[in-house]
Amino acid sequence: MIRALIFDFNGVLANDDPIHMEALRQVGKEEGLSFTDEEYLDTYLPLNDRDSFKALFARHGRLLTPAKRDELIHRKSAYYFRAIAEKTVLFSEAATAVKAAALRCPLAIASGARAEEILHILSLAGLEDCFRAIISADDVRFGKPHPEPFLRAHEKLRETDRSLEPSDCVAVEDSIGGIDSAHEAGMRCLAIAHSYGFDRLRSANPEWVLGSIADFVPWLEKELSK
Repeated sequence: MIRALIFDFNGVLANDDPIHMEALRQVGKEEGLSFTDEEYLDTYLPLNDRDSFKALFARHGRLLTPAKRDELIHRKSAYYFRAIAEKTVLFSEAATAVKAAALRCPLAIASGARAEEILHILSLAGLEDCFRAIISADDVRFGKPHPEPFLRAHEKLRETDRSLEPSDCVAVEDSIGGIDSAHEAGMRCLAIAHSYGFDRLRSANPEWVLGSIADFVPWLEKELSK
């Protein structure tokens, strides 16, 4: 039985992974560091900014202090907001999916994005009130693939329903690291093949795989009818 849904954000609802990649690339270039598109998919896509810069600097044998890391994160965020200014980055069917889901069960977000980025995009689409909890990179010590983001989202949802268990929740993810995070949190996972192909997602053994968020509402109606 599905009693709650916890959405990843980038690559599931927001079609902005390429924007994040280019913002990270620009900051890396300014620091004399680089990565390929394949390396981004393999390493950086499921990570929050904090862990992305840590991994990027470690890969190049460079020291990264906390103060420098925070400066890089803010610089990347500035590039990100510049890129999304005055345009919608949600997948075309994302709003429909969220509104349909919110009518059926409690919703949360567990994302590696910064809170201001998530809230900005949700606000433009009028979706912020659909979610009972939003867990961002700012709210956790450990990012995905660690289970903390999903566990924190569950904790927030449980404040209004003490009977809710992790196994009652389904995570909606687009990355291998995200699927691993959900499973480590004791949740089932619906994978959306926006960032990776079906075969690669299936290698992480999600309970369901869909080709697009456009397929979400039929899937939800089918699963809730069981």
